[in-house]
Formats: sequence, structure tokens, C-alpha cells
Amino acid sequence: MSMLLSLILLALAILVAATLIAIRKQSRPRRIIREGKLLKSEMISLDGEMFYVEKVAFKDWHESLHFFYLISDRLGEGHPIVEQKWSYEDFCDITIRLDDYTYALNRQVEVIAFVRSFRPIPVDEFDRIARPLIM
Repeated sequence: MSMLLSLILLALAILVAATLIAIRKQSRPRRIIREGKLLKSEMISLDGEMFYVEKVAFKDWHESLHFFYLISDRLGEGHPIVEQKWSYEDFCDITIRLDDYTYALNRQVEVIAFVRSFRPIPVDEFDRIARPLIM
């Protein structure tokens, strides 16, 4: 009898764990950068604004540089750019405001970091609030 009870409790524990994992996966935002290995994906509230932050890693700096420009092109595809700001130090740091939201994309050697708002925010204000999330 105790063996049967142990099996039932084990099955119940596995079922509860599987349910919790499924709920957690569903509540996570859908990944925006499909390339690379996902390091971070989270929603953050800062200064009364909600932001989605994502970081992905690549095998080396060359691969991350290649994908930075592909990802940058894909993110802006089909959206009119209202305002943008590039860093002229290495051209791998950009903040763009679209009609619906603002986002920043930053390459950090083998890692590409992305942060996005859920409403359009002027680029300078966005950089002031959200830039610390990806640095």
C-alpha cells in the first residue's frame, strides 16, 4: 500500500511541476531576436514605464557583428522610423523610435542586447531611462 501511495505522490509532484513550467513559459514574452543563444528575456518596470529586455550571445565578435546588422534591418522592416540615434564610435549602438514603440539595440563584443518600450518615447528620454537596462 505504501508503494502505491508513493507512486501516486510522485506522479502528482511531476504533474504539478510540469504545470508550473508550462505556466511560466506561457507568461514569458515571445523572443524577438531569434538568432544566437538566449541569455536574458524579461519585463522590467522603470520610472513608470514597462520595458522588454533581451540579450543573446554569439560564438565570437565577428558573428555578433554580422547578426547585429541583420537584426537591426529586420526590426525596422515595414515600420516608418520617426527618430533614430546611432553611436558613431563603433556603429553598433542604435536607438530607434517607431510609431508604436521605441527600442535600442547594442552590440557588446559577443552579446547583442535589446530593450523595447511599449509606447513611443523620444530617443533622448528613452536612452536616459532604458539605457542602464542593457549596459
